[in-house]
Amino acid sequence: MVKDNVLIAITVSRDKEEIVYQVDCAHNLLDEEIEYYLSEIIKGLCMWKPSICKEHSKTLKTAIKKKEKE
Repeated sequence: MVKDNVLIAITVSRDKEEIVYQVDCAHNLLDEEIEYYLSEIIKGLCMWKPSICKEHSKTLKTAIKKKEKE
């Protein structure tokens, strides 16, 4: 993480012709905490811009890599 006080950072950027995203999480977060924080971020975005969640509902389908062993 760039800063010690950052728990989760989400970055969306362009990489050539693709839009890519990256989620960085502090190493000391539990999976349950990460899941909770991300769900709260989504709820907050839907409250901020309700039309995003209601009018522009879309499905995202992408592959998720298996969790790497530490």
